[in-house]
Amino acid sequence: MNIVFFLPASLVYGWLLLTALVPNTLQANEKVTRSHAMSMYDEFKYPANFTHFGYTNPDAPKGGTLRKAATGSFDTFNTFAPKGNWAADSYFLYDSLMVRAGDEPYTVYGLIAQSIEYPQDLSWVAYNLHPDARFHDNAPITADDVVYTFETLREKGPPHYRHLYADVSSVKATSRHRVEFRFSRPQSKPLLLRLSQLRVLPKHFWTRPDNNIAIADLNPPLASGPFKIKDFQAGHQVTYERVKHYWAANLPVNKGRHNFDEVRIDYYRDDQIALEAFKQGAYDLRVDGNPKNWVEGYKGKRLDKGEIIQEAVPNSSLGMRAFVFNLRKAKFADRRLRQAISLALDFQWINKHLYYDTYKQAYSLFSNSELAADALPSANEIKLLSPWHKELPEEVFTRVFQPARTDGSGNWRNNQRLALQLLKDAGWVLKDGKLKHRQTNEPMTFEILLSQPEFERFALPFANNLKLLGIHARISTIDTSQYINRLREFDFDMVIHGFYPGISPTTELKSFWGSESAKAHAGKNISGISLPVLDALIEKAIKAENRNELIDIVRALDRVVLWHYATIPQWYLPYWPFIYKKGLKHPKIPPEYASGLDTWWWQSM
Repeated sequence: MNIVFFLPASLVYGWLLLTALVPNTLQANEKVTRSHAMSMYDEFKYPANFTHFGYTNPDAPKGGTLRKAATGSFDTFNTFAPKGNWAADSYFLYDSLMVRAGDEPYTVYGLIAQSIEYPQDLSWVAYNLHPDARFHDNAPITADDVVYTFETLREKGPPHYRHLYADVSSVKATSRHRVEFRFSRPQSKPLLLRLSQLRVLPKHFWTRPDNNIAIADLNPPLASGPFKIKDFQAGHQVTYERVKHYWAANLPVNKGRHNFDEVRIDYYRDDQIALEAFKQGAYDLRVDGNPKNWVEGYKGKRLDKGEIIQEAVPNSSLGMRAFVFNLRKAKFADRRLRQAISLALDFQWINKHLYYDTYKQAYSLFSNSELAADALPSANEIKLLSPWHKELPEEVFTRVFQPARTDGSGNWRNNQRLALQLLKDAGWVLKDGKLKHRQTNEPMTFEILLSQPEFERFALPFANNLKLLGIHARISTIDTSQYINRLREFDFDMVIHGFYPGISPTTELKSFWGSESAKAHAGKNISGISLPVLDALIEKAIKAENRNELIDIVRALDRVVLWHYATIPQWYLPYWPFIYKKGLKHPKIPPEYASGLDTWWWQSM
């Protein structure tokens, strides 16, 4: 329920003497909304007196241990440090001010914050903290902790915090349980929603001389969430235990969630080894998007006897996996070259012969959603893009982007001819089977950097086709830690990367495709794409006043990135591929926009 109130000038100051729930800088006649929830555009689904999310089972039994797997290694539990490889699930050690619902595009409900307040012009936002909120040492979570968290992360945290919160001019604890953020300019709701998901750090813990938020280490941090670290073996295994007297266990946002007494995660060198371990009963649950595994990997007695269950749970998750160019490299400066390289990917042959036609060919950064630019641009999109008409390829305005297609037979001659013509136009010639630049005589070679051996199945046929264009693409598969470090340093030519920006992307767009993120160390703009038109569209997306306006803006952005050939789309899956041990249960109605794994339970313990 939204409570909207007006305060006449004659009452403002007297009323402020009686309560700290309204900003002490409130202006006369300022319209303020106070609510238990906040949605991007529409009314939210759950009223103030709701008891639980509709995709949870509030009567789910508690108990047992859930065993999971991860690949690679880990060297820190500090998910706020700019460097380091986080332990799996360590991100969820901390509670946030508010939490997203898994069955709405973008709505947050109170967790640490009982309620949220904001004026009509969105020039500030305030959070009223739950008086029972506690860290695991039973110390109260206060407004000072929120202020400390925000200031520390913006100063010492990963670069994306500075990008996301650039418009916050001040943060202030107006009382023990109320914190207020003010903005350098009026905002739209996306920034408020991002602030609402701020995970709160304990100031009294991180200000100790022996603790440093900027250092990635394995010291178990003091946290506030439903689980805490029980034990671990560095790089190999971590066990989380449910907090017995977790302060928020019975809040509506947590009812039916966090049902296991312990969650144990074992690390394996790669996914193939992890698969074999699962087949031997070493752990209980996998999310396996590998079609070869899905079709063949689980056949045998355990599946036949019903000891393990395969289930494809439909979802509305959007995005794609793709080959990504590092546009910071001069060798990839010409769009015609990038387009020619993209034509060497024979998705239909790979999907048919290696992946059982399981994957769907990605066609957009937002595949499987209404945000995808899968038709000619609308009048609104044309209007958005027109100021940059001269700088953009004409195809952005006149054609629907289509990734390269074949009949799946392995015959890609039409695409090959087109690729060779594009290369010729870009100044490249074939000499003795090698593609060389006409002026410099430099050969076209690059590295495809991978983090999993399984990705080689996609990369090898692609590299073989590139050879027919005279391009030598060498494939390098390295361990996860090395891969992450090289990605952070932008030390690569091409990688395989997933883009999953969410169903209502706004500030996230800055991280994925904004110019500042392209330059920032460890930024999330993997390709390094940096275009004024994208920066302008991102700002418009952040300020969008309704869902339809956001859709037009995001579709326009989609067209620009796709026709720039910063990526080569591969695939997406319109379902969650779960494989799990008999006895594990989940609610009948899954969340539309999340995996829902935090709602599962053991049937009997």
